[in-house]
Amino acid sequence: MMKRARPEASGIEAGAPLPPLGRATRFACEGGRELFRLPASDEAAARRLLGFGEASIGGFTLGGVDDEGVWIVRRKFGTNLAELMRERKGPWPWREALGITLAVAEGLAACEKASLFPGPLSLEGVYVDEEGAVVVAAARLVGAILGAPEGGSRGGSAEISPRWTPPEQAAGAVWDSAANRYVLGLLLYRLLAGEHPFAGAGLRHALDEAAQREAPPFVDAVARALPTGLQSLSLRLLDPEPARRPDRAVAITQELGRFLRGESASAAAPRPARERKPVETRTPKADEPTERPAPAQRVAAGKPSPAKSAWISAGLPIGAGLLVAGLAFSRLAPAPPETPKQEIAPLITMSSVGTTSEACASCHPRQAAEWRRSVMAHSVKSPLFNGLESLIEEQVGRDEDCPNGAGILRRVNASTACRNRQSGLPVTGSGGEHWCVNCHSPAEKIERPLPAWDGRAGGDPTTRKPVRDLLGAQGIEGISCVFCHTVHGPVGGRGGSRSTYEGNPTWTSFVTGAVFPARPEDNRGLFGIANSGYELQNEELFFDGARQPRTVASASAGTPDSVEPLVHRRPSERANAYLRTSEFCGSCHDVRLFGSDVLGVQKGEHFKRLRNAYSEWAAWARDEERRGKTPATCQDCHMSTYPGVCEPGPSASGEVEPECPPGSHFVARAPGVFPTGRSADNSPKATNVSTHYFSGVDLPLSDEFPNSLVDETTIDVHGIPLGARRRRDLLLRHTFRFEIDGARRGGTGLEIPIVVENVGAGHRVPAGFSQEREFWVHLVVRDRDGRVVYEVGRVGRPDEDLHDKTFVRVNTNPSSLDERGRPIGLFGADVSDGPDVPRWSPPPERGGTSFRGKGLVNFQNGFLRCVRCIGVIGPDGRCEPGPGQGFFRADRFDDGDYDIDTGECRSNLSLDHALFETYFPVGALDASRGQVRGPDAIVDTRSLPPNVPIRFTYDLDAGARRGPFRVEARLLFRAFPPFLIRAFAAYEREQARRGLRPNGPNVTEDMLRRLEIVELARADVEVP
Repeated sequence: MMKRARPEASGIEAGAPLPPLGRATRFACEGGRELFRLPASDEAAARRLLGFGEASIGGFTLGGVDDEGVWIVRRKFGTNLAELMRERKGPWPWREALGITLAVAEGLAACEKASLFPGPLSLEGVYVDEEGAVVVAAARLVGAILGAPEGGSRGGSAEISPRWTPPEQAAGAVWDSAANRYVLGLLLYRLLAGEHPFAGAGLRHALDEAAQREAPPFVDAVARALPTGLQSLSLRLLDPEPARRPDRAVAITQELGRFLRGESASAAAPRPARERKPVETRTPKADEPTERPAPAQRVAAGKPSPAKSAWISAGLPIGAGLLVAGLAFSRLAPAPPETPKQEIAPLITMSSVGTTSEACASCHPRQAAEWRRSVMAHSVKSPLFNGLESLIEEQVGRDEDCPNGAGILRRVNASTACRNRQSGLPVTGSGGEHWCVNCHSPAEKIERPLPAWDGRAGGDPTTRKPVRDLLGAQGIEGISCVFCHTVHGPVGGRGGSRSTYEGNPTWTSFVTGAVFPARPEDNRGLFGIANSGYELQNEELFFDGARQPRTVASASAGTPDSVEPLVHRRPSERANAYLRTSEFCGSCHDVRLFGSDVLGVQKGEHFKRLRNAYSEWAAWARDEERRGKTPATCQDCHMSTYPGVCEPGPSASGEVEPECPPGSHFVARAPGVFPTGRSADNSPKATNVSTHYFSGVDLPLSDEFPNSLVDETTIDVHGIPLGARRRRDLLLRHTFRFEIDGARRGGTGLEIPIVVENVGAGHRVPAGFSQEREFWVHLVVRDRDGRVVYEVGRVGRPDEDLHDKTFVRVNTNPSSLDERGRPIGLFGADVSDGPDVPRWSPPPERGGTSFRGKGLVNFQNGFLRCVRCIGVIGPDGRCEPGPGQGFFRADRFDDGDYDIDTGECRSNLSLDHALFETYFPVGALDASRGQVRGPDAIVDTRSLPPNVPIRFTYDLDAGARRGPFRVEARLLFRAFPPFLIRAFAAYEREQARRGLRPNGPNVTEDMLRRLEIVELARADVEVP
């Protein structure tokens, strides 16, 4: 659609300027067309408008990129339908009527698929030109995409003729996609029948009739000319019961398309039997056959009025006579031809086998569209997840008996398991069968379980594929609709669940066979925390033959809140309550690795806390409750409008707010403020709903999460940015308080205190994979002449590593083996100190709130390895480099004796000095020494706890420099360090070369392009 050329090459010459629209400048062109000019950064917005143009929305037909930026052309609109209908009375030819209606329906379907609202549909906003081309102007949507101040506002029905307003909106409901589908039905009826369905009543009565009774059938002359089933579709679009109307526009396009292609009508949705209603008598029109069926009218209950009583009394004799005459005539006259019966397709319920988000989207398009934009939808497609999981399975426990890796976190089969040579115990699966898969692809259990790992020589290579290559359509959806809504609650205590599934509550030592629990919360009666502690029950969502759905008739009975879904079960109150708790999130957002942590074992924990978000939240929640506050849940922050929305209009300060699209400004929302909407398209009323963006700090690295989802420039109907980048930035930039607190001079030195406080998250930051999240401070101090006195934390490019350390060599080649066939030095690094090496007292990894010194401030947690000193042990107990050492950080150390069961680190150093930081989640001591294993301990004290100011005071020597000094500080974020991606890309490239990646490497260096350095806050001060 977009080409690199000037508009003149396509015959488009800019004429007189027109008023701008948001970020677009406009020009009149020959033939009534308009040329829109946009900045180069708006190419994604232009592509979106052209995409909508193909679906008859907006009218944009042509676009390109040139040296001036982006240009797009909007076609000349024809005459709007309101004018055309005034000019053309009576029915339109049915093919012409369907062509117009189909074009509008396709536009509505495109908007629904994108989870965008085009504004209320009206006859004045639909244009048809002389060639029959249809355009839905969708002015509000176009304005929102282009950043016009009024863009993105939902609007209501005030500007629409009441006669063309759906009954629900006339009663005050918000105008939504379902309302537009009803107006589409009015349009189809008007074009086919030549009149409004409720044209015979006054305005007030017309609105009442639309809400209470079915639209009348077409006159016979019209009905006979239509394809079989078309009248039925038209009436179904206007059913007074919203639940019986088509639930999405794409279904309407399919029906209309069949009629135009001459195919038989598809079966209509089943409709309940209705009580027969009294009918209204009226005088037929001159051109209307008297045998036309009279429209049904609902009669209010209660005593009839005197006038009506008299009419009824007078009419009884006449009615009785007519009845007798009719019966007599019926015996003499030939029977009328039997009306063909409409074939009704059986109602098909959803099944636990094969159901994907696409099926859910038919009734829940908003949730599906939001989920598609989330990292949950990409949890098992994540390149780094697949790369790390494959590395662990292929290299941990690998030896000459098991040359293809032990599969320590995959499913085990006793006959094919890799075993520890000394103990004879299985290594395969000992860390927790499907420990990774259970949370990254939980639906794998529903669809088709992954095969047991076979790492023996000659073993089945198909069992060793990356996880994503072993999954089907359900499993590849990751954290999907089906998974969350088949969750029944937490698993029971260890061994106590009524199902066989427990997640990974334990790990088993392959050295001694001892079994260690990983869920200490079980002892307090809090079950299912960590390591996939959820319980799935298919009957929470699916019938699957266990209990049949209610009939359609009974489903529509009762109050609106009692309406039952027809194709799946309504989840139980218990399940719904559990889904709203932080404990549900805690089933996967606390991740506990096999092996006893050298530091954690001092608290009695025989596991390693790789991810700790739930436990951190629980500690914060207890503090909040002690203060008399109600703590926000995970859902209150990550499934609501928190931390805020974008509303049309400039900000009060006049400053640009990068989290919001141009032409809009940020408005704060507290945790737990949910938008209003419908759970399903056909829900009877709007309520508070949860968003399904699950916004966090990640942008998926793979192109499978397209740039169009990263860079979307518009907002949804609730004011939430659609683009993943803006949603991430919105969250991050409202998480911290960042300031320079009392910088001063002292002699020839400078004292610069930086204070950072986590004020926006109910857990530590970074959370999640906190050992690989970089949050750091860039500080620069300049003298009166602008010369740099001191600078730390500066990074020139997103793919440039921080300079506290230098990776001289990283070993990613699995070919270096010891005498027993075990990899040596793999994912180890030769690291030297960089210019920004931290020199803080006390060391931040020991905890604390106030530090003094200089060097890089980085809140990233880390991995530790048990070591012993082969250099010189100094008076303070530290290991200093000996002769020929000191080039690299690790060359003074050798591996200590780490006990996986007890967590003991046996070393010639005290515990304070016996733990050495490494930089990969799995790896060796350095690039040439040490076996591949996970960390022996994990640092979790550098990250920022909630509501605790952390102070770093720089003590700097200004020398002979003259003031005043200008101090500038920025708080920056990057999701992953570049060295991590480079290392995995190199390893994956090697494994692909060996034929072990049939679908290509999991990670490639191209993914470095997705890395970004995000500025979260800045502060500056002048020191006299």
